[in-house]
Amino acid sequence: MTSSKDTIYFISGTMCDERLWTHVWGSLSTLLPSNTQLIHLPIPSLKTIDEITEYLSNLIANNSYLVGFSLGGYLASNIALKYPSKIEKLLLVSNMSSALPDKEKKERSRTIQWIKSNGYNGIPDKRIHHLLHPSAHANEHIKQTIRAMDKALGKNVLLHQLDVTTQRENLLPELFKLNCPIRFCVGDSDSLVKLSRIEQQIEESKKQNKTLHIIKNTGHMLPLEQPQLLAHTISAWFLDPS
Repeated sequence: MTSSKDTIYFISGTMCDERLWTHVWGSLSTLLPSNTQLIHLPIPSLKTIDEITEYLSNLIANNSYLVGFSLGGYLASNIALKYPSKIEKLLLVSNMSSALPDKEKKERSRTIQWIKSNGYNGIPDKRIHHLLHPSAHANEHIKQTIRAMDKALGKNVLLHQLDVTTQRENLLPELFKLNCPIRFCVGDSDSLVKLSRIEQQIEESKKQNKTLHIIKNTGHMLPLEQPQLLAHTISAWFLDPS
């Protein structure tokens, strides 16, 4: 039976599914031992973040390697804090596990009301461009992947994820009290993550096992924009004996 030491679990973000990791996993297949399992954990439609956290935690073994992207990073952080025995190492992609700013909360509220009143015709190009580095704006493969995931999950999942996950606690300070190694991997042009806050927390904590890896010329959709670089970051994190 495969142990947790041979498995990496992945949690995607808002309106993302397993396709988010396709090219990352393709690169990882040449970087990791052949017996390594890569398992995607879809976000369930439950009533609260804690219920979602408990559900996901029951799907992973103790002492696991967990990767979370964006909202998935926040959920992964919550798992690590509430069920520390589950996590051997944590890698947070495009996420700083903090509360959402008031501006984003208001924008989400307006979006929910708009969709309820007018329906949903898919993610707008303006939103896609906001999530990407300008160099990726003309990349139709990336944009089509985002559209396809969004379409497959649909209106009800979007409304649920916007509604249930908007009120978030700031988990960042508590994460640095955990003993497990935590690596943040963030694009230098991520419009949703404040790198300075992570850098400040790392500097204040002075813990060698809390690190930040910044990928240049990259926006929020790091697994799609830089899959090879992310794969190398994940493999180095996974194989590091510390």
